Amino acid sequence: MTAISKLKGVGPVLAKVLESKSVTSVEDIAAMDRATLIAFPGIGSRRADIIMASAKELTSPSAKGDRRTKPSKPTASGKSAQGASVDSKLNAALVAAEAARQAAEEKASKAKAKAKKAKRKAAMLAEEFAAAKIKAKAKAKKEKAKAKKAIAKERAKAKAILDGKKGKKSKK
Repeated sequence: MTAISKLKGVGPVLAKVLESKSVTSVEDIAAMDRATLIAFPGIGSRRADIIMASAKELTSPSAKGDRRTKPSKPTASGKSAQGASVDSKLNAALVAAEAARQAAEEKASKAKAKAKKAKRKAAMLAEEFAAAKIKAKAKAKKEKAKAKKAIAKERAKAKAILDGKKGKKSKK
């Protein structure tokens, strides 16, 4: 039975979480399917792939044997157990790389969607600003016309008053 803390991607905090859920060894993880592992808090798809690959690597027969002993005998496929170990490491690396690629694509997709939403919002705000600007200009024009009328009216009153005073002086 191998301790969970030996797995790549499992730190002390995650080890405590797994142990609290009765997952106490690397063998338990190796026997688990990916979806079950992802269900644990703190484990996403990328981390699950890394943990699963590490668990399979640690539980493989070549990982359990002493590597200082005589060279492995070729298997039925013609590869030695060490070659199989290299293949499993490569497969684990490929799985991890694919998970990282998928995560990056997902992140890029979310960023594109966010940028598209921001662009739509900016266009809507620009339209609202243009409409408000037109409305403000129209209102200012109306107010200016009112002010001109009021000034003309006051001037006419002042002229009438001045003309009235001149008329009174001339009668005397």
